[in-house]
Amino acid sequence: MVYLVAAAQSSNLAKVREQQPELWRQVRRYNLPAQLALAAASVVMKFSHDSSTAAVISLAPCQPGSADLYRWGDVVTSGMASGTLGNMRMNPTQTLHAVDNLAMSAFAIAHRNHAYCLGLGGAAGQAWCGLEAMIERLSAGFEEEALLMAGDQDAAEDGAAGLGVALLFSVHARPYSTFERRVRFESITRHRQLSDVKPHAANGLAALLSSITERGTLAYVVPPEHTDGFSSVTVNLEVL
Repeated sequence: MVYLVAAAQSSNLAKVREQQPELWRQVRRYNLPAQLALAAASVVMKFSHDSSTAAVISLAPCQPGSADLYRWGDVVTSGMASGTLGNMRMNPTQTLHAVDNLAMSAFAIAHRNHAYCLGLGGAAGQAWCGLEAMIERLSAGFEEEALLMAGDQDAAEDGAAGLGVALLFSVHARPYSTFERRVRFESITRHRQLSDVKPHAANGLAALLSSITERGTLAYVVPPEHTDGFSSVTVNLEVL
């Protein structure tokens, strides 16, 4: 059995800076998707029995990078055109903004995590692959806990909105922290179906969380825009 223990969402970096100064010190040089994913993960891991042994599944953003990285790219282009490329200097933090799954590496370092990790990269519908992998790992008994996290942004521009989501799962029947009921994830089913999508690593998981409310069996049909564009997806769970 696989149970959802805790979930969190983060979209406000000003709030992170004010309320979690130590976390902000650790993530301030990262790009927005990584910052928000790690902020959400920091909340849910308070409910973990051992963050160093939890499996970690991280979704890379569909809109990676940052405005700072793209400005540096313009400098490179100009340098190549003018023949001054050899005189260029790069801020080391800008290289971090080009790492697709930065949140996973940063989390592992911060929590001294040495368990199974899986990075799924920047394509539409990866959230459901992450959920499938999490259910398989925990159901097989490889780990007792698993973290699924994602961060993304509307655009790699200054001031663009972003969202980070994190979900902590356990093999133990612990109540879901949001409303003190047990939420058991059972399976994910797929059927062939073509649809238009809106690639975003975190929005699909946020929508799933908002659907978990009343007691009973839930067959959550993923909205077409949150799928991979080639299949319909249903998440089967039960609120006990």
